[in-house]
Order: sequence, then structure tokens, then C-alpha cells
Amino acid sequence: MENPVILIAIVAILIIAYHFLTRNKKRLKQLRQEWEKGTYFALSEDVRSVSSYWKNKKESAEFYAGVDQLTWDDLAMKQVFEKLNYTKSSVGSEYLFNQLRDIEPRIAGINEKEELYILLANDNKLREKVLLILSNLGKRNFANTSSYFYKFNDHKIKHVYMYVILSCLPILSIMLMFSSLKYGIVSLFSSFIINLVIYYRNKKILENDLHSITYVAAIVNTGKSLASIHHPRFTIYTDIFKGEGKGIRKTSFWGKVLSIGSSSGGEFDVLFEYFRIIFLLDFIAYNQIVKTIVTHKKAYKQLWESIGELDAAIAVAYYRRSLAFYTTPKFVDKEELIFEDLAHPLLADPVTNSSTLGKTVLITGSNASGKSTFIKAVAINAILAQTINTVLAKNWTMKPSYIVTSMAIKDSVLDGDSYFIAEIKSLKRIIKLSKEKQPIISFIDEILKGTNTIERISASAAIMEWLSVNKGMTIIASHDIELTEIAGEVYTNYHFRETIDNDKVLFDYKIHPGPSVTRNAIKLLEILDYPESVTTQANELAQHFTEKREWKGVNGGLKD
Repeated sequence: MENPVILIAIVAILIIAYHFLTRNKKRLKQLRQEWEKGTYFALSEDVRSVSSYWKNKKESAEFYAGVDQLTWDDLAMKQVFEKLNYTKSSVGSEYLFNQLRDIEPRIAGINEKEELYILLANDNKLREKVLLILSNLGKRNFANTSSYFYKFNDHKIKHVYMYVILSCLPILSIMLMFSSLKYGIVSLFSSFIINLVIYYRNKKILENDLHSITYVAAIVNTGKSLASIHHPRFTIYTDIFKGEGKGIRKTSFWGKVLSIGSSSGGEFDVLFEYFRIIFLLDFIAYNQIVKTIVTHKKAYKQLWESIGELDAAIAVAYYRRSLAFYTTPKFVDKEELIFEDLAHPLLADPVTNSSTLGKTVLITGSNASGKSTFIKAVAINAILAQTINTVLAKNWTMKPSYIVTSMAIKDSVLDGDSYFIAEIKSLKRIIKLSKEKQPIISFIDEILKGTNTIERISASAAIMEWLSVNKGMTIIASHDIELTEIAGEVYTNYHFRETIDNDKVLFDYKIHPGPSVTRNAIKLLEILDYPESVTTQANELAQHFTEKREWKGVNGGLKD
């Protein structure tokens, strides 16, 4: 009987060992395919979860002027983030999200992560080791693990000593059984009932925190695994655990306690889970981890951010591989933007543009000619230049600056704001930053289009004049050709143009010097087969205004 038992035990050990070895081999094969083919399966991540590190950091800062929500939405930066997000952990996702929003305009140190990007792009063995470790950490929505170094007071359990006392009752009851079996059994049964009631009454209060704290323990384990990599760039992890963070190793033990009975459905999992419940181990282990993290908050923060930086750096290196071309930016003190063959990151087959843009720029052009897409491409790349040191262009030069936009304005029923009120509030953000003498590049699409023509032109010209003599660069796209006449001496004019060929409007989507001299709105009415009387009179009215600078009265009774 002994031989078969030993044989079964050996076979079981071999099967388990084989499982772990083949699991890593399969995962490594998948990671290599992702890297070579440039395609991967992205897990769904809630933006409220991914943005938690950014929100925690923003709320704790005395001054914050990174990429605000209006700018983020105007430029569809959520889609840019998703395109970039090849991270393997929630820490990496949150770090990358914050990285894209956390602009600090300064020349020194702005491209300090470049060395890490190059290392992880070129050293295949190192990158694969890191990816295996990070993929074991994985992703977990709404863990909000950065809150432990920003808002740790929110996580403390009240009256924790009561859980410790109650957890001792079953042990004391067993000891009592040696002197009085009857009272010992009664005491043991009572302690089980009391602890079961206490556990299930308080479980909901702690449920979300347990979801989070087990991931905190996994982060510490990930740091320990990274510390085992022998490379000069990874000594930071060894230093964390040797120095002030030596004590955070304890979270690994308590993390394992919390995982007892919560594996993948083994025969004894239910028994182990009841063991955890009877001795209130969830509450005790949770409190021990929180206590350890609070004591070593600085080390935990350093570890968290180092893992996030590493994961995000691999994502940047992966993104660069997907690009037909890119450049690293050059930063200068002069208020100018110089670029060659600039592309929009979200377009599959973008038309590239080259230009030199000074302090004040006015871009005019017809409908759908490409001016809005152009200024969005410039704005997005200005963000990428300052956050991931990557620009979709052949070359790029700029002054480090906050990026702020006023583009896709929407009225708000809840706030009681009309379109025009929403628009002037949006523009006020730009004026506020300029007043504060912050280095900014503002991008405005169709300035003040929510009001009548006379006041729109007048107010637009006045705002443009104010922006031209105050801090920051201003790039404006507009249909209003009148602005080129009023602000022509202060703003450098550029335009996008179109040609008409066989009743088709054709665009080259290229920026050209000087103001726009073409219109296409009425021609588009003709192409879409509007009544001829409408388009004829529209052309007559437009021609009369162009020649006389006054509007001709409209005769009633137009008929088809």
C-alpha cells in the first residue's frame, strides 16, 4: 500500500511542477507574439478606476494645472490612452493615465524616462522577465491602491483590539475544555456563533477594502520579484526592501492569510474559509497590512510608483513599435512650435503637415477642410511630447507649456448654462492661466460661435488682442475671415483650402500661409441638391456683402 501512495504523491508533485512551468512558457509565448505582431487583447478597465491615482495626486497637490477634463475630452485623450495602454497591471494603467495628464512645464528632466524606454525596447530578455512578473500581478478594477499613501486614514478599522480578543476566544475555549469539558464546549460553541455574527455583520463594511488590500500585498510581492532581477536599473527595488521599506515585507505573509480558502475551488477551501471566519483573520490581517503600509508609507509609495513607471515604460516602448515614424522632442525657451510631417495619433492614414507656429496664430478655412483636425493633432502631440517624450513627426521643437483647449463646447441643462455661457467659461480658463503667468499653449476652435455675428467678431477680436500681449501661445481656428482683417497685424495667418472638380469639393488637408480666400458652404448646398432658388440667392447675398460690406434685403416668396 505504501508504494502506490508514494507513487501517487510523486505524480501529483510532478503534475503541479509541470503546470507552473508550462503556464509561464505559454504566457511568455503569448507576450512574444504580442510584441512581434503589435496586437494584443486589452482587458476592460473602468475609467473611474484607471484615473484613481491621478485624482488622489491632484487632490493632494497645492497647485495643479495639468491636462484638465475639458482639454482631455476635446482631444479624445481617452482614446489616445487606450491606444497606448499596453500595461499588464492596474498600477501601470493608473500610472500611465496620470503620466498623460500630469504636465510639468520645464526643460530640465522632461525626458528623463527616455533611457528606460530604450532599455526595455532593446533588451528582449529583460523585458520578458519584467512582463512575466507584471502579468502575474495583473489588473483589478477599483483597487485604488494609491490611496494608501495619499489617504491612509480612510482605511483604518475602528476598535481593532476587539477583533483580536474575539479571535482568541475559540483558543481559550479549547484550553478550558481540559479543566471543564462542559463549559469548554459551551464556550467554544458560543465563540463560534459570536464570531460568525461579527464577521457577517462587518463583512460588507470591509469588503471593498479587502478587495483593495489583497492587491496591495500582491504589489509588494511584485516588488520582491523585481528585486531579484540582476540589472543596474533594478537596484531601486533592492534598495527599497533593504532601507526604510524593509518592514513592508510582512504584508506578503498577511496577504497569504487573506487568500486562505479563496483559491480555485479545492476540496478544503471551504474548511479554510471557515477557519478564517471563526478566527476573524480577515479583519486582523487587513489591519496588520494597513498598519505596515502606514508605517512604511514612503517606501510603499516609492515601490508603487517604480512598478507603475516600469509598466508604463514598456507600454510606451510597445506603442513606438506600432508607429510608422516618431521623434523625440526638442525643448526651447522661445514661444514657438516647429514640426515636420506631423501626424494625428488617432487617424489610420493621416495627412502629415509641416509648419512653424509663433506666439499667435489664426487658421481659417472652409468647412471640413482640416483645420480642426490639424490643431487637435498639434495639441495631442504637444501633450505626448511632454509626457512620454514621443511625437508623431519627423522632428518637433516647442517650449514646455501647459496645454489647454476650447473646442467641443456643449451646453449644460444641469448647470443651467447655455452654449454661449459654456463657451465663455471655457475661454476663461485660458485667460486665468495666462493671468497667473503660467506657460501655456491654448488651442481654440471656432471662437465665440454661440452668439450673433457682430458681437462674435467684436468680442473675438478683443479676446485675441488680450491673449496676444499676455503670457502664452495662442492657436485659433475659425470660419470668420473678418478676423484675418482685424487681427492680421498681430496674428500670423494660415489657411486650409479646397478645390471644386466636377461638382465635387476636394481637400488637400495641408496648411498654407496667409488667410483663407475660399468658401464652400453654399457649394455644398448645391452638391446636396438644395433648391436652385436657395443657392442662387445665397450666392447673390454673399457676393453683395463681399463687395459692399453690407447685407442686402431678402425678397419674400422664393419658389422652387
